[in-house]
Amino acid sequence: IQPGTIIVGDTVGKNSALIINRGAKINANGTPQLPIVFTSSAPAGQRRSGDWGGLLIFGKARINNPGFEAAQEGGVADPNDKSKWYYGGAFDDDNSGILRYVRVEFGGIALQPNQELNGLTLGGVGNGTTIENVQVSYANDDGIEWFGGNVNAKRLIVVNSLDDDFDTDNGFSGKVQFAVSQRFK
Repeated sequence: IQPGTIIVGDTVGKNSALIINRGAKINANGTPQLPIVFTSSAPAGQRRSGDWGGLLIFGKARINNPGFEAAQEGGVADPNDKSKWYYGGAFDDDNSGILRYVRVEFGGIALQPNQELNGLTLGGVGNGTTIENVQVSYANDDGIEWFGGNVNAKRLIVVNSLDDDFDTDNGFSGKVQFAVSQRFK
């Protein structure tokens, strides 16, 4: 994804989400002057929390669930096709790509209790992945949630998420350096 690119999640009909499945990589390597923005397809001024499902990255790093893998909550996981909506494995150095100078806006869907998508969802993401200078704004559930994995992240900002700004589950064991959140409500 080229620096300065704006990627929109569709708000028509069922909400959309951008999902990076296990074994795939995202290369979102923006710059301070040209960040990469994932946002709602609604016109500026009409965008709202939950317009789309957000950015989900699934890796192959360890989680603390039996079988070392799990289906992502909020999805339509098919136990016969674990290539989609599943995360986790035995590869702590797994590399799901790069998120650098990225902004994720108006994502996250709270389908029902304990079945939510977040602004940025990281499931079983390994420490071969780079996550730096990321801002998540106006998420309709958590700003950023880690489900296991051990990816390190630095310089994170979460603005006005509905639920938790930062959340962990399923044994996340990475490090987060320089994280801040801001609430306007």
